[in-house]
Amino acid sequence: MANSATAPRIPMLSAYSEQFQTTGPRAISDRRGRLFMEICEPKKVTRKQIAADYDLRPGTVSALVLQLIERGLVDEGRPSTLHRKGRPEILLRPVLSRLGVLVIYVVSQKVHATLVDLSGKELCSRAEEVSTEQVSNAALEDLFIRMARDISKEAPERTEIVGISFSLPGIVDENNNKWVFATSRWQNIQNMDFSGISKKLGLKVVVNKNLNCELRARIARRGEKDSSNILFIHWGHGIGASYSMNGTTLVSGNGGFGEIGHTHVPCNGQVRCRCGLDNCLETQAALWALLPKLRAVYPKIPVDEWSFEAFLKETGEFDISLLENAIISMAVAMRNLSLVLSPHQIVFTGPFVQHAGIFDRLRAEFRKVLPASSNLFALSSASVAAARAGTEDEIIGAAYPLFARALRELCS
Repeated sequence: MANSATAPRIPMLSAYSEQFQTTGPRAISDRRGRLFMEICEPKKVTRKQIAADYDLRPGTVSALVLQLIERGLVDEGRPSTLHRKGRPEILLRPVLSRLGVLVIYVVSQKVHATLVDLSGKELCSRAEEVSTEQVSNAALEDLFIRMARDISKEAPERTEIVGISFSLPGIVDENNNKWVFATSRWQNIQNMDFSGISKKLGLKVVVNKNLNCELRARIARRGEKDSSNILFIHWGHGIGASYSMNGTTLVSGNGGFGEIGHTHVPCNGQVRCRCGLDNCLETQAALWALLPKLRAVYPKIPVDEWSFEAFLKETGEFDISLLENAIISMAVAMRNLSLVLSPHQIVFTGPFVQHAGIFDRLRAEFRKVLPASSNLFALSSASVAAARAGTEDEIIGAAYPLFARALRELCS
């Protein structure tokens, strides 16, 4: 039974609500969805309050609420503490664990699988290192299926897994559910089709570019204005970007948009990148490329992004000069992207920018190569910020499409 505490806040609730905010022919059929969205708000909700707010008859509200209860989306209970005499009103609460989405994502060369509910709570998780750079499509598919089955066995009985969302680095064709190229991680992963995984597991599958997931959640959860243009850059094991214009995340038909890590930069001689091209930005600034130089000074530096971030925080006198060329290369990339895309805000994620000294040096170099007084495009120079560490936004943004679809089906 529900208690008197308000419901936890649901990430991206406003985005879920949009699909039920219609005044057209679906206005009546979408009432059930609008009522459920109201019950999901982090406040005390009762049938009486819903009837008054939506100008509905009490009998209509009761019928709609009963349908939501029968579908397992809502439960109800009396407040645990009574402050007034008389019969207390019944409080309505969403059953946040009713639906679950399995999110599979990649950090450095480790595959993570986690089952999350509507509140973003992780119900169970798995992680496995894929250290073999020559791993094949078939071997990685087998790993994904095994991890998904292991997670499914641990899922709470009341939780219906409505699908698997893959949040992947590199070139991702979101329209056709294909991982075109894993770039700096596993060179043999090319044109990986996820339809076989869907058939073998009997679950809906969606494939997303990881940075698009992060940006999608950031816009919805942190309330950026729709009129703002946001350039989202990840600087870690690899380097990539996502871009939102007026609240819409831009994607290309072939999934190649945002691969800034493989743009050309000046180098001493020809430096081959893992992608097969020469003199890519990643060869000068990605963690995978910097490791030999860094380990010459700090032998125990880890390759995993999370562990590397911890290393930077624990090393009080980290020698930032070791990253001077990398910082300059990143600043030049920021300049070029700023002049092409004209963002209002540049947001960084990844282990490097979590170190205050590295991030301050990066911002200073960016202002040096693109001073605000240099030209008309730079007069309203973009703000530069570092997003908090972790993968919460990525997981929430990846789960969103499947939760939205499931809510539409259950509330129709």
